[in-house]
Amino acid sequence: MNIRAITPDFQNVNNSRKNFLNNRHVIQPNSLNYLGRDTVSFSGKAQITSTIGDVIRKSYSDKIPQYKIMGIKLMDTMEVIANKFKDRGVSFDRKYCEHSPVKSTESFISKFRRSGENPYDRIRTTLYVENPYDFKLIRDILGELKLRGYEIAQIPDKVSGKRVLSRKPDFDIRLANVNEADTKILGAELQNQISKPLSTGYEDIQMRLTDTALKGKDTPPLEVLILYGKNFAKAKETESYYSYDIRRAIDKLLHISSVKNPPINSPAYRVHSNNRIICDTLCNNISKPLFYNAKNKDFNHESFQLPVELSKSTIKALTGLIEGIRSKISLHYKAEIAKISSDEFKPELEKLFKASQEYKERQDKTIYIKDLIDMKNQLINNLKAQKKDDLTLIMKVQERFAETAEKFGKKD
Repeated sequence: MNIRAITPDFQNVNNSRKNFLNNRHVIQPNSLNYLGRDTVSFSGKAQITSTIGDVIRKSYSDKIPQYKIMGIKLMDTMEVIANKFKDRGVSFDRKYCEHSPVKSTESFISKFRRSGENPYDRIRTTLYVENPYDFKLIRDILGELKLRGYEIAQIPDKVSGKRVLSRKPDFDIRLANVNEADTKILGAELQNQISKPLSTGYEDIQMRLTDTALKGKDTPPLEVLILYGKNFAKAKETESYYSYDIRRAIDKLLHISSVKNPPINSPAYRVHSNNRIICDTLCNNISKPLFYNAKNKDFNHESFQLPVELSKSTIKALTGLIEGIRSKISLHYKAEIAKISSDEFKPELEKLFKASQEYKERQDKTIYIKDLIDMKNQLINNLKAQKKDDLTLIMKVQERFAETAEKFGKKD
């Protein structure tokens, strides 16, 4: 899955006291909150600095060799288990799993930015189970994993502040038409771990495991996906590249898309409206039939296939909607910059400056005109950076959609 090509990168900032790193570069897009003293010197010299994004990137990259070793061990285990249950419809595609056993640095950073949380799906593998509704088989697979030192990871269930009151297994059954009675054989702890399939028609059983032979804080859980088979896995890759990446980019990654409750007919409102139409169309015309067809082959063993295509009129409409998003970006940021520059925004500038780390650490609590000017300039600079990010991203979306139209455009 080519995530990097459609995901904007972190931006660099200098080590000025006034030049705070906006949270959008790390966690939350389009935020007006700042992290003070965001740069770190690795040499002890002030002029050699790195952003928080650089620190996170380097920290994760340094651990990839260790994660690869853990991933190989997990694949070895899955291969043995698949061979043991071969007669019960279990298989393992080593070549497929070796394609991406460890989440890439750019994929890790991208998910970190979207979710605001430290991604745990760093090490992953896939097992094919022709009939995942056979929960006795699923129970037996879990038993074999336990014999080989793997247990289902526990995640917080109920939390009060920083205190974890209870935990639950990191195990999720996302299959159509499953109820607790069906999963009773898995035991009380797992039988209620049921979710609905995604709106795209994607289904799986997913779990995260802990390797009991490893100890220490930095031993992330290992993600295991159970899919119907190789056709479903192929559909997952195809759908991700030609549909999901586009939908995620315009709905989750564009800063303008994170504007909440925009005024009717404002540029941001129009972008939200275009997003819904684009996402629904790609989902209905590409995602759903891809997964339906794959399940039909792997699970139902039927040859019937739905068409996966976009008509010429649909391609023309979606192309116009994406171009519409691009045209609204500049209008949105022009209006936002004008708002920040207006006299009516001065009380908000003062409020934001009082919330800044610089003001909290200052002994003199007087707010000077220069403080408000600097805050205004910082906000404007952040908006200009967001505009640049959004324009870069929407151009990549246009390129990706052109590939989608080429692959799935209805042939005469």
